[in-house]
Amino acid sequence: MLQDAIWANTERLASDEEYQETTVAFLKASLKGWVYVRDNPEAARDAVVAAGSQLGNSHQLWQVNEVNKLIWPSAGGIGLVDGTAWDRTVEIALNTRNDQGATVITEEPDEDAYTNEYVEQALAALEEEGVDVTGEGFAPIEVTLEAGGA
Repeated sequence: MLQDAIWANTERLASDEEYQETTVAFLKASLKGWVYVRDNPEAARDAVVAAGSQLGNSHQLWQVNEVNKLIWPSAGGIGLVDGTAWDRTVEIALNTRNDQGATVITEEPDEDAYTNEYVEQALAALEEEGVDVTGEGFAPIEVTLEAGGA
């Protein structure tokens, strides 16, 4: 089931060119950040720990490494929504009931509930800059968890 998403106002996307450009720029910066984390896991860990993480260095590095393994390699490019995964997520959200009998959603999403249009633009811009958006050669690092995550 898909998690974490970036949401945008579809009405503004349809009519506001500046909003479209801002959307692509935001996606480009976000994706570039994930590429940085892939290529610099220790620096990513250090930034999060310095910002006040309650987790220690080894635990935070382990988390970075595990997230990287979920993302990379990304054959079509990072950030693209896979249509099959989308359909599966909708099916689960429509049909899986909680202990009170409720579901996450009660009707099919509109056809514009997701799009790859803007992420494709961001990926193309990053590729033009020479950024590796697929991580084809990615290999996770070895992480040793220390007692207490220190």
